[in-house]
Amino acid sequence: MKSSILRAGVVALACALGLSACGGGSGDLYLTGAVYNVTKDGLVLTNNGEDLAVTTPYTSFQFNNRISTDDQFNITVKSVPSNVEKVSDCVVNNGKARANYYTIAQISVTCTIRKRALTASINNLTGSGLVLINGADKQTVAAGTNTVKMAPVNEDGAYGVTVLTQPTGQTCTVSGGSSGNGSGIMGATETTTVTVTCA
Repeated sequence: MKSSILRAGVVALACALGLSACGGGSGDLYLTGAVYNVTKDGLVLTNNGEDLAVTTPYTSFQFNNRISTDDQFNITVKSVPSNVEKVSDCVVNNGKARANYYTIAQISVTCTIRKRALTASINNLTGSGLVLINGADKQTVAAGTNTVKMAPVNEDGAYGVTVLTQPTGQTCTVSGGSSGNGSGIMGATETTTVTVTCA
């Protein structure tokens, strides 16, 4: 009986000393936060030597090791997705403090995705009133215009240029883009393959 109690005490002590082997850190708080504007793998956060890759659906994170109340945490960005320019374009908000139920509820990471130009070629536009649209971006195109720059699009983001209003006396159709109909996914360079042809 005495030896079994002693054995249990030794196991408990071993667990206390080797926390990672017994299911996580010694504390009772999980270090979590919200993630904004991340669309692909590559964001890696680090806290006091522990790295964490943020995975799909890229809306939140939770470090594996728990921390105790009043432990210092310091979350920083170790690496970013390929559609983010540099590490400083992912900002950790409220990432450094002493842990309690209030401070760990305030943490978030927000990234700024690199934008690429979207340019459409215009063929044979003689009439007035042509309006092109891509999402919330509307561009009125004057007669005789050869190219029009639409609002930049997030790298790896979807685009779809369509005709909102036809010009007077003409009908214009949109082709090109990675899908062939003026739409596609923005690549790592600007898109110039969208074509508007009027007749």
